[in-house]
Amino acid sequence: MKVENIVIAQDRFSLLGGITTVNRILGRAFEEAGYNVSYLALYDNMGDNPDAVTPDFVIRSGSLVSKTTHNKLVYNNPGPLGAVLTAKKAFTVLWDRYNAVRTSRYLRSLGKDTVILTSMTDIAEYLVDYARKDQKQGIGYLYEFHSAFESFHRTTREKTLQDIGRYYDSFIALSEGDAERFAEWLKRPVDAVSNPNAFIDPEVQKKVLEVAQQKKPVVQYVGRYGAEKGLMRILESFIACAQEFPEWVLKLNGGGSQDVEQQIKDRVASLEPALAERIVVGGPLNSQQVLEAYAEASLTIGASDFEGGPMSLQESMRVGTPLVSYPSSYLLLDYLPEVGYLAEERSVEALTKQLRLAIGDDELRAKKSALCVEKSSIFSPEYIVRCWEKVFESIHR
Repeated sequence: MKVENIVIAQDRFSLLGGITTVNRILGRAFEEAGYNVSYLALYDNMGDNPDAVTPDFVIRSGSLVSKTTHNKLVYNNPGPLGAVLTAKKAFTVLWDRYNAVRTSRYLRSLGKDTVILTSMTDIAEYLVDYARKDQKQGIGYLYEFHSAFESFHRTTREKTLQDIGRYYDSFIALSEGDAERFAEWLKRPVDAVSNPNAFIDPEVQKKVLEVAQQKKPVVQYVGRYGAEKGLMRILESFIACAQEFPEWVLKLNGGGSQDVEQQIKDRVASLEPALAERIVVGGPLNSQQVLEAYAEASLTIGASDFEGGPMSLQESMRVGTPLVSYPSSYLLLDYLPEVGYLAEERSVEALTKQLRLAIGDDELRAKKSALCVEKSSIFSPEYIVRCWEKVFESIHR
């Protein structure tokens, strides 16, 4: 399929996390490659993400969304005999029809040389009907699954993902291993395209590389605070090593679940003051700050239940910082034995063993650091765009 226009679709572009970061990077990469790029959202932005993209079109836009059943809080106040909830359900039907008309007009305005690329399941589910109807109108629909095949996200959204697999033109995974599993499950071809590294301004690049030359005894986590991300497992692994390596510090940066963040802070507060001072719990970082955090650290760490293609691997590799991680994805299984430290199983004990090895062997850590930089070019935006172009070529119209 010949492609001139690329629409990147997401539930909400202000959401914190890897998908939002990747979509922002892809948008710029496609633009620099000569494509017309626009952004489609299911909901308006909200919150304080400093890097949030402003969408060109929002399906469920404005304050009225709070009056519909798309806002789950309306179920908490059904009114006398459920009258309020009944009225809001009726209003939701009308409002959805109105938005369906708006969305249809928007999609028709895009032209035939257009692909819609989404990697969040809610917006992808919403667009399934359009993918079914628009197959003869020249628009290509592509969905990239940003977690592992074994993840709870797949098992809890099986019906939706099967519909996406049936009606979308392309289904993409982040690794060859996951692509093979999805192809067998969906009974269709599935492509594999990794996430790209972020663009770096030359001045920022210079600064980051200078920081990377003076690495500190820091173990760094950057990512979302979510139960599946294993923050407490990371914390316990560092605590287990802390007495043996008293000069090392653990830094955690991110946002998300306030419950998870509070659990971390409560655990840190329970420690001896001297150890608690070596654990820094911080908030979200912008793109430059993420790279600077990885650059100054000697190690990064992850303990997710499942990952598709963890940005922590790619972002830390480009600044020569090896990752210590659970075997959470096929991508990690492919790369970490050479450029990082892979736990043998998903357990605190296995992670602690690798963290202790990584901290204790300076020579091995330096060797892996050099390999990180050498291997990181396969995640460059330019290379990833070429991979996407192969996917576009496979779509037949």
